[in-house]
Amino acid sequence: MSGYENVVVGKLKLKGKALDVKGGGVKKKKKPKHHQDEDSHSTEGQRGPSYVDTLTPVEKRYIEQKERIDVRRLAKTANKSHRDRIEDFNQYLANMSEHYDIPKVGPG
Repeated sequence: MSGYENVVVGKLKLKGKALDVKGGGVKKKKKPKHHQDEDSHSTEGQRGPSYVDTLTPVEKRYIEQKERIDVRRLAKTANKSHRDRIEDFNQYLANMSEHYDIPKVGPG
């Protein structure tokens, strides 16, 4: 019991003003709201350059090519019915080698 002689008994006391949960607790500071002129954003022509204007020619070509590829891919998948997709998938599974088959486990 000699190891417990230095233990402080009783409730903890906080330094400074006690926090009252019912009284609102800690108050947070509100950030000031910045009011922007409505005139500057009212028309489309007064806005700054869009992100497309800031791209390099290579980046513009890349985005255009990616959009073309996406349109082709979507057109190809939109033309297939569910039955066609299932038949293609079954054909793909049939062409796979036996390496991917589930091995037999256990006797027999």
